[in-house]
Amino acid sequence: MDARATVAGSAGHLCDACGLSPAVAAAACRRCACDRKLPPSIAGRIRHPRSLRPEGDAHFGAWLPHPHGCAPDDSLGDFGILPFRRARTIHAHLGGRFSMRAEREVRTEARRRWWGGMSAMLVLLGLLPLPGCRRQEDAHTLVLAIEAPPLTFDPRGPTNAVTARLQQLLFNTLTQKDERFEIVPELAESWEVSEDFTIYTFRLRRGVRFHDGRELTARDVAYTFNTLIAPTFDSPKRAALSKLERVEPVDAHTVVFRCREPYRGLLVDLIAIGIIPENSGETVARQPIGTGPFRFVRYVENQEVELLAFPEHFRGAPRLRRLRVKIVRDPTTLALELLGGTVHLAVNAQLSPDFVAEQQAGRRLRVVISDGAALEYIGINTTDPILRDRRVRQALAYGIDRRAIIANLLRGQARLAKSVLPPTHWAYHETTKTYEYDPARARRLLDEAGYRDPDGEGPQPRFRLTLKTSSAEHPRKIATALQEQLRALGIELHIQSFEFQTFLNDINTGNFQLFFLRQIGANQFTDIFKAAFGSRSIPNDPTIRESERTGFLNRARYRNPHLDALIERAEATSDRAEQRALYARIQEILAEDVPWITLWYPANVALMNPRVRVPAIPASGDFHFLKDVDVP
Repeated sequence: MDARATVAGSAGHLCDACGLSPAVAAAACRRCACDRKLPPSIAGRIRHPRSLRPEGDAHFGAWLPHPHGCAPDDSLGDFGILPFRRARTIHAHLGGRFSMRAEREVRTEARRRWWGGMSAMLVLLGLLPLPGCRRQEDAHTLVLAIEAPPLTFDPRGPTNAVTARLQQLLFNTLTQKDERFEIVPELAESWEVSEDFTIYTFRLRRGVRFHDGRELTARDVAYTFNTLIAPTFDSPKRAALSKLERVEPVDAHTVVFRCREPYRGLLVDLIAIGIIPENSGETVARQPIGTGPFRFVRYVENQEVELLAFPEHFRGAPRLRRLRVKIVRDPTTLALELLGGTVHLAVNAQLSPDFVAEQQAGRRLRVVISDGAALEYIGINTTDPILRDRRVRQALAYGIDRRAIIANLLRGQARLAKSVLPPTHWAYHETTKTYEYDPARARRLLDEAGYRDPDGEGPQPRFRLTLKTSSAEHPRKIATALQEQLRALGIELHIQSFEFQTFLNDINTGNFQLFFLRQIGANQFTDIFKAAFGSRSIPNDPTIRESERTGFLNRARYRNPHLDALIERAEATSDRAEQRALYARIQEILAEDVPWITLWYPANVALMNPRVRVPAIPASGDFHFLKDVDVP
């Protein structure tokens, strides 16, 4: 049976000219594939579902049905999607509540049927190859999707996750991290540190070349950092390197970093700054030249970055010849491009766990899931009149069924978090207080804190809290699940979602009670303890002198002098066993005080064309692994 017959077989009325079901035809373009208008008698009966509009093709995108199975009524019966209004009615027997498990089952079935119909429709429209057909692409060329454009190509400039990972392909850094998040050499071959941590002497790897053929020297390293710390250079990274006074080349392969005061975190901070050639000027932001495994070819703004393999890379040439990095903002568009073969690989994209699970069960895409190091957590304002009581914070932690959310909402694509650090970290300590789901204990703690339930099982809450999130779909779904779980404790949770920058401004100024956020990168280093929990790391706190500031991530506004002292001791010693013991104690204190509720570590999820050969993806999610990817 051909694809058209498969689609038509699910419909009641067919177009006389091409045989498409009216629901499919309407979803595609308001016209049939033959470009003839639908008969008015049929077109008049079709009510179109809520849609997402992918960028770049307004006509086609305007009528794409929403893949999440949410239709305003039963008008999608022909298309094979079960509307949620009807599903909620079907599941009314579950105590009158549409449970998380029930919703997951309905969503799974709706998506399965949606993608089945959509795949057939795409075949008809020529956007998806028929099974068994192979799309002809250039050998050793990979099309990688990212969700946003880079902020800059200058490794000294502002950054975010997308920007940093793209720069990993173009540049190398003096230091790097291994799979246990230990600091290891990269462009530096070795280093020596003075006893007071004010002088660092690096010996550079020999034979390293920039993409224009020049050899890397100490003068390039000095230029990179001296221009970055200059008062005239505007970059957040300059503030991070405020303790660095100057960088001096000693000879061609030796360079000295001189610091104003002890700078124990320098080796970690160097990981974020790629080395550029001397006298690069402002052109590096548009035409970057580095020493990385790929060299820059062109950037079509907000559309695509094109890179070519650099065969003279000091660690060997990449397997790929060409890498196209395509910017695809909309998750639905990305899903269709993956299925259609116009995107070969997406790593940790904003695709729903349900879609990922469906592709695991199918054959069109290959799915690789591995343990990740990022952390999703709830930040708690420890100065709030209700939340400053540690018993209330502990009750919230006991009242959240994290395992249920991981199993049902995240489809198993995460691991339970028992620390701020990832489990593979050299300093990781699984705390004794792990907050397994215990609603009875949560209620006792709330009672002890003086927040008794005023009417037992009645509608009156113990108190009300507000959880702030960004407006993205994932945090809003998590917030809704948390709202339902905390309601069982007698806590009324209000959800407020904002555009990301507005959300970030609120949590940085303390304008919140609870917030949900993902931590990417910072929790890979022990510096996170000072930056996120140190008393002098509270953002926008006028009582902290900028000269004494130790970070900006303590949005929980948490203060603990004993913890501060332990962090200082851990940073001051070079004895690794002593450091482990101190960091274990620090993690125990944070588990007891609960400035954050550590939820889970999201998995690294890669969806790819079956032709793509991908090695193990590191827990960090960094793009270094792309050097070893191939498309034969």
